[in-house]
Amino acid sequence: MHWILACTLFVAVNSFSVTGNIEVRNSQNSSVEESILDGIMNELQGTCLPDNNNKTAKEIIQDTQTIINNMVMYKDIVKLNKQLKDEIQWIIKESGDEQLVSRILGLIKRDAKGICGKQIANDCTTLQKFDLCSGVYKIYPENNFYDVDVYCDMTTDGGGWTIIQRRLDGSVNFQRTWTDYENEFGNIDGEYWLGNKHIHSLTSSGKYELRIDLTGTSNTGKYAVYKTFVVGDAASKYKLTIGNYSGNAGDQMAYHNGMKFSTTDQDNDEGGKCVESWGPWWHKNCCHSGLNQEFKKNLRWGSVDATTSVMMIRKL
Repeated sequence: MHWILACTLFVAVNSFSVTGNIEVRNSQNSSVEESILDGIMNELQGTCLPDNNNKTAKEIIQDTQTIINNMVMYKDIVKLNKQLKDEIQWIIKESGDEQLVSRILGLIKRDAKGICGKQIANDCTTLQKFDLCSGVYKIYPENNFYDVDVYCDMTTDGGGWTIIQRRLDGSVNFQRTWTDYENEFGNIDGEYWLGNKHIHSLTSSGKYELRIDLTGTSNTGKYAVYKTFVVGDAASKYKLTIGNYSGNAGDQMAYHNGMKFSTTDQDNDEGGKCVESWGPWWHKNCCHSGLNQEFKKNLRWGSVDATTSVMMIRKL
């Protein structure tokens, strides 16, 4: 209870600006404070101690004592807020690293949302519990130092899917660098790549399945589901672990299992310059699939001539 009130009061207190030396108060400030104090006293007595003429002295004492007892809680809140502010100032001062401070404050912000009673969703699977519609939502992956905006599909095969890739019309260039693919790019309402570091953060926090929906040249829908889907960390070059296929599109990811990710400026495949022909992907030599290739060609998925693709993950 104290933490919830503290969060609220912290926001309220910090919405005001205080200037000057608070230890030196002039008569004007004192007069203003006295006026405020008188107003608060009148308000409290008018609200909490009405019709004093009809009360005994004992009853008035009891009512006043109740107000005083409650004031102890508010004094504790003010003390906690001061302590909280001091702790944050210490972190900023002692770290001396702007990036580290940003990451730590991001964690504090994320955790505070939970403390203050706000629902925190680690992914779209969690958000599904609140019967939400498909759309853009903010999630807080367990292993992240920051929040992430994602598109949640709440209808396909029961919903709860976090979209990690979408190709629709070629409006976004997918022939990009390692940094781009690591950090996310595109239009979250349209074509985009979520970012390898975010995909790793999600798939390393529990067991996830991958679903890939494709539209063929004849407007026919195909899909592939993998009950095992993990993307490693940056040190592993975002290594792919995938398996347990089902669907009607054909298993075109098994060939790429265990491969590192490759981009236009970082070639990690086993067969030359696969990215030049098939776009950034977990290439081997070269590929059975490549859903990030240039949009002027059909997206690579075995014998399926795919014109659109959507990759989404869901926690099992």
